[in-house]
Amino acid sequence: MWASGYTVLGALGLRSYARAERSAIEKARYWLERIALSDRADHPAGELPYGAQRRLEIARAMCTDPVLLCLDEPAAGLNASESAELGRYLFEIRDEHATSILLIEHDMTVVMEISDHVIVLDHGQKIADGTPNNVRNDPKVIAAYLGVEEEEVAEGGVNGNAQGRT
Repeated sequence: MWASGYTVLGALGLRSYARAERSAIEKARYWLERIALSDRADHPAGELPYGAQRRLEIARAMCTDPVLLCLDEPAAGLNASESAELGRYLFEIRDEHATSILLIEHDMTVVMEISDHVIVLDHGQKIADGTPNNVRNDPKVIAAYLGVEEEEVAEGGVNGNAQGRT
């Protein structure tokens, strides 16, 4: 994932400490602190655990002060604990830095935790558009997620409720 030779701090775009502007170094250190990697600033980035590497990728993007952060499957390959931690970081980025996030993600826990607005696609077609709570309870979304017919969900035929099969 990371080219050999990059330190964690260097991965944030600082090729040489001596030549980097003080403000860039301060910004990089700020983001390393935010993602709980400041103690590993001088370690090789490629030796970080996978979840930490994902956080480092997001910190790298945030060093550019984006107005819109586009993330494609940031929770892919993460375990439940790492995914929850990622969700907390994204929530903080959204709220504390006024950064909009375009999130393409299959981990619905992360999506529902950080989103104000959700659009759900199924086979390339938009099937739902609204608040996380509205989308979560939409029969089309439940049917697509569970792999059942929408009518079965609407009739409560999935074990008498729309919570899933046993």
